Amino acid sequence: MNGLLSRNRLISGALGLAGLAALALPAQAADVELRLAHVAPPTSSFQVAGEAYAKALNELSGGTMEMTIIPGGALGNIPELWAQLRNGALDMYLMDIGGIVANKEARNLFIVFAPYLFKDQDHWRAFIASDQFAGMMGEAETNLGIKYLGYLKDRSPRALSTSKKAVATPDDIKGMKIRTPLVPSITEVFKAWGANPTPVQASELYSAMQSGLVDGQDNGITDVVAAGYTEVQDYFTPLDYLRSGVGIWMSQKAWDGLTPQQQEWAMQAADKAFAEQKPLFEKEEAEALAAAQEKGMEIVEPDTAAFIAASEPVIKGMDGKAWPAGLYDQIHNMK
Repeated sequence: MNGLLSRNRLISGALGLAGLAALALPAQAADVELRLAHVAPPTSSFQVAGEAYAKALNELSGGTMEMTIIPGGALGNIPELWAQLRNGALDMYLMDIGGIVANKEARNLFIVFAPYLFKDQDHWRAFIASDQFAGMMGEAETNLGIKYLGYLKDRSPRALSTSKKAVATPDDIKGMKIRTPLVPSITEVFKAWGANPTPVQASELYSAMQSGLVDGQDNGITDVVAAGYTEVQDYFTPLDYLRSGVGIWMSQKAWDGLTPQQQEWAMQAADKAFAEQKPLFEKEEAEALAAAQEKGMEIVEPDTAAFIAASEPVIKGMDGKAWPAGLYDQIHNMK
């Protein structure tokens, strides 16, 4: 009996050692390993979108396609990452859809920066899913020599946060130094509202607001909360003057290196990621607004009609110059 027990113990021990040895073996490498970069912090909506895409791609490919995400502009700034994507040094780039206009070959998409072009988020989504957008993006892809894989996640509408003074009307913003992106339609509309648009690198924005170099900035509420701007800003005004979301692109070199099946997975992963993220948009917006209020930020109701009226001269002045004549009205009135 004792001999049998000892024998069983030896067998059990051997199996246990074998199990440990199996666990110690390195995991089998994926067939395709891709690097994806973006310029936003690892707490941003960009990172959430990238992780959703990576998960979807891994699931669709049965674990044979994996991604490493490199956030925070660690590989370069916006123009540098576009250049790396175009020359094949970078596999994938995740960016705001409108960010593609940093390339002069994609200026046909500049219209997405027109203020109050979209009435609400559903209007924006309808445009992104339209044949018109597909044609515009297809032209940009051809000109740039890159591959657009799809739309991943809605972003908070661009709004306004300020320190010391609440902004409800264009009169309230007069003379204030507001950090905005260096996009002509954005800087011009803030000038039309009476503000003084002030360029500041995204990485330096927190300290610029903390020091008083600028009085406010125009990111949406989820990015305001994620970046900790509630610590240096007192008021948030949901102007919602621009609608946007996160897209994903692949270098032509990386795309051509995939099999047809892998290319299909790469495209499907974008649709799968957005299908998972889309229902979360309103919840994330509400949670971010609540979090901002909990941190002491006051939410200010804007006189939207006044802001729209003040932006109309900018829109009319750019029609036929920054975008084809009549394109604004065509998209604004689409159903």
